[in-house]
Amino acid sequence: MHVVVYRKPGCPLCDEAVELLAEVEPPVELELRNILERDDWFTTYRYRIPVVVIDGIERLELRFSAQELNAALAAARK
Repeated sequence: MHVVVYRKPGCPLCDEAVELLAEVEPPVELELRNILERDDWFTTYRYRIPVVVIDGIERLELRFSAQELNAALAAARK
């Protein structure tokens, strides 16, 4: 399972999302993308970060709980 998190430095919600993902069992392949590195990422995600994309599908954004994350991961596994 490949998980991408669109984020930017200094974003507390982004830090929370990464912390939640670090605790997931079994571990997932995690890729962090800084939206300030590309104009298209910034334009798409600037008001929605963090955005969690699981296997190519946007599943979560902004603030979410561990339960919501686990539900999104379970849905992606099906």
